[in-house]
Amino acid sequence: MAPKNPSRTEKDAQFDFADKLPAGVPPLEQPLTPGSSRPNGPASATFYFPVSLDKCSPTGVFFPAGYSFPATMNVILYFHGHKQGKFTNIDRYWNGSVHNVKLREDINATGKSAVLIAPTMGENPGSGINSDMGIFGKPRGGDDFLDEVRTWIRKYVPQYSSANVTPDIGNVVLAGHSGAGGILSLQSRTMGANICEVWGFDSMYGEGYELDKNKKKVAIDVTGNWENTATAHASWSIEFEDRWGLIPFPRYKPRTQFYFYWADDSPGNNSRKLQEKVRQAGLSNVFIEANAQTGVAHHFETITTHFKKRVAAADCF
Repeated sequence: MAPKNPSRTEKDAQFDFADKLPAGVPPLEQPLTPGSSRPNGPASATFYFPVSLDKCSPTGVFFPAGYSFPATMNVILYFHGHKQGKFTNIDRYWNGSVHNVKLREDINATGKSAVLIAPTMGENPGSGINSDMGIFGKPRGGDDFLDEVRTWIRKYVPQYSSANVTPDIGNVVLAGHSGAGGILSLQSRTMGANICEVWGFDSMYGEGYELDKNKKKVAIDVTGNWENTATAHASWSIEFEDRWGLIPFPRYKPRTQFYFYWADDSPGNNSRKLQEKVRQAGLSNVFIEANAQTGVAHHFETITTHFKKRVAAADCF
């Protein structure tokens, strides 16, 4: 358990997990009200939970303006990239101080009702599988994470806790920037959730190495993995899940759309390779776009320019 945080306010005392959060991270951010000393954030509300899964604390959960708190939540699960000394926790990453990244305000500007959930991972979570990815370096880690977050929401978000309701997960968008591309690749291949879209923002870097059939170390085929994943998600499918140990229950999984934006050279090269593979395969669920300005200086522009556009255009929430 982290040491007691002297910056806590009396209002924070209503959250029995507040002292488990890193110093300076509040349990709740809301628009500033007169006389309030709580850190403010955009409407409607942002909760920060000390999720105990590997490399998940604190996790930010943002409910946008006008959210009705239904029994089934549609979710944007967002993964940050390498920290590079620019931030420590997710509260700073998305408050505008890191290259003007304002994911929450972007969602509010669209009027969409999707819950934004973002874990704080390690210092360098990617591009190849590594310990800084935590649970997201494991197959279906995103499913385990969302299950855990649901329990936190049931216990601490008043609209759910007052009714003792654990919200279900509806449609899921996987989104990530930079080194998070390896996480997007693994989780989009393995998660059981209804992944309706995947958004990669300058994220198609290398994914490390693997051993071939001759036990020789070779670079992972990034574009080949994405082509295979897109092919597997190119149409609706039926998945059978065992409910309560009874007869397997059919669940329809939607067709997944993949959107990739690039600015830097390495993701640009891989994106162009994937674009050619997609053309040859005749896939219609993969879309690749270069940022208006390219080069490493425009790395974060792929988020600040295109994230809001994707939220507005998404038809799964």
